[in-house]
Amino acid sequence: MGDFLMTDFVRDRAGSAPRKTIVRYRPHKGGPYADMTWAELKERASSFGTGLLGLGLEPGDRVCMLSFNRVEWIVADLGIMLAGGVNVPIYHTNTPEQCAYIVNDSGARFLVAEDATQLKKILAVRQDLRTLEKIILFEGTSDEADVIPYADFMKDGLAGMEAAAPRFGEIRKGIGPDTLATIVYTSGTTGPPKGCLLSHRNISYVLTSIDELIRVDPAANLCLLILPLSHFYPRISGYYYNLFKDITLALAESMDTLARDMAEVRPTYFCAVPRVFEKVHARISSTAAKGSALKRLVFDGAMLAGRLRSRAINGHKPLSPLLRLAYRLACLLVFDKVRAALGGRLEFAVSAGAPLSAEVGEFVHSIGIQVIEFYGLSETVGGTMTTFGECRYGTVGKAMPGFEVKLAPDGEILIRGNNYLGYHHRPDLTGEVMKDGWFYTGDVGRWDADGFLVITDRKKDLIITSGGKNISPQNIENGLAGSRFIEQAAVIGDNRNYLTALIVPAFAELEGWAKGKGLPFSSRKDLLARPEVQALFEEEVRGHTRELGRVEQIKKFTLLEKEWSQDTDELTPTLKLKRKVIASKFGREIEAMYQGS
Repeated sequence: MGDFLMTDFVRDRAGSAPRKTIVRYRPHKGGPYADMTWAELKERASSFGTGLLGLGLEPGDRVCMLSFNRVEWIVADLGIMLAGGVNVPIYHTNTPEQCAYIVNDSGARFLVAEDATQLKKILAVRQDLRTLEKIILFEGTSDEADVIPYADFMKDGLAGMEAAAPRFGEIRKGIGPDTLATIVYTSGTTGPPKGCLLSHRNISYVLTSIDELIRVDPAANLCLLILPLSHFYPRISGYYYNLFKDITLALAESMDTLARDMAEVRPTYFCAVPRVFEKVHARISSTAAKGSALKRLVFDGAMLAGRLRSRAINGHKPLSPLLRLAYRLACLLVFDKVRAALGGRLEFAVSAGAPLSAEVGEFVHSIGIQVIEFYGLSETVGGTMTTFGECRYGTVGKAMPGFEVKLAPDGEILIRGNNYLGYHHRPDLTGEVMKDGWFYTGDVGRWDADGFLVITDRKKDLIITSGGKNISPQNIENGLAGSRFIEQAAVIGDNRNYLTALIVPAFAELEGWAKGKGLPFSSRKDLLARPEVQALFEEEVRGHTRELGRVEQIKKFTLLEKEWSQDTDELTPTLKLKRKVIASKFGREIEAMYQGS
């Protein structure tokens, strides 16, 4: 596996292809996209790095980044690396207290804040930030003495860039493959986050491994970045890989503007978490269900042709002339319109962060978009992956080049090959999960008959009923997610004699259904209390768990009025359930489902 720095590509390409566009972004919210060339990216990153040196940054110093995706995030990230610093991203959804923990634990001297909203978080805990010296503000100004507006910071950096050139050369000589590049704090479904120490080799190793598997053509592709760069998966697959391969990447303005961004950018691929694909599945299915009987018949026929084609392709079986004809007709009548709404050029997408259900993966492939699944943790920076030629929905593929993957006797997944440098300040925790070079992931899995890895659940999330049965809640929740009426679900049952579920309805769908049935309601609470709604969800739960064993059936459920989110702390930034938080918040509702049992 290669050893290189991301900043090397910026230097080299700014010299060999200075006018080639590498980043597309909206300079102003709601405005048109603009292009940034390699030469412009190098100049801005160098200006930012020079500004940091002017503030006294020394090699190895930490710089926290509290911002959602924007072109300045990329500029700052590369500038930090050019100056020999260590980027420590913070999720833009974090609370002031969570931000303070990361700043203090990492010992950051400098912090980059996106705007007034993020700055307010830092100022609220400013007196507790022991090591923080200066704050660079991307957007806006401040009267605070230690806050520097980005425009002023970059102006000073540009002015001093020529004089700083020899210093950059010295810094580059001092950076080796095992030099610390970034500290990635786990989002944490329980307890305080842990800082994963990752080297430059960790980054170059996984990029080389990915490229051996999929070799995306830079001349024919454009990636839309929609996930927060503060999470390491999109930073690797949707940002660093693009710089490594010289593939233009475009920044989505937000999840709310995704449809407009897709239409304008017209990407050929994007990276997402399973929840994004589940929403696509639910939205398309919902639209079809509301159509006339003829339209539903056409849609069902198209999906059948799409599924048969997907299974044939992934099973390496030839497509019969009849199936080819049926699929061309399906594209003409249905799929071309769906793909047009996604920009018209999408060919594939990458999914990671949690297992994608086989149903959803096959659904997306049926409309003509291949889903590549990537499995790994921040600590392992890779692990397994499906590919264009080796794809099996419901699995996360086979071991990537340079990685070894095996199962412990209890089914826990172990990975070796590109493991991190350890947890910052926590050698005790590092020793718990690193043994003989193997990282103990905490995920439980199995191999299918053809050697593809199937993740069944998190080890700590497995439900053990009072009867001693081991049950995967995630498997059941993935099935429930197939209902267009279910937005979110959490299965309960540890140390209980039967399973229950907390369900957040997809209210747009539910309210539309209720109006179509002529059911009056004045509020969500009123709607959920109606016997017709309870009967609908009994049918949906039964229908989407029909294939499961008796012990895995949901006996009771409770419908909740509010969606779970990062802001209300039920979800991690990658939209995984925080089960302990949910169990605590909804303890009364859970206990009510077990009364009298």
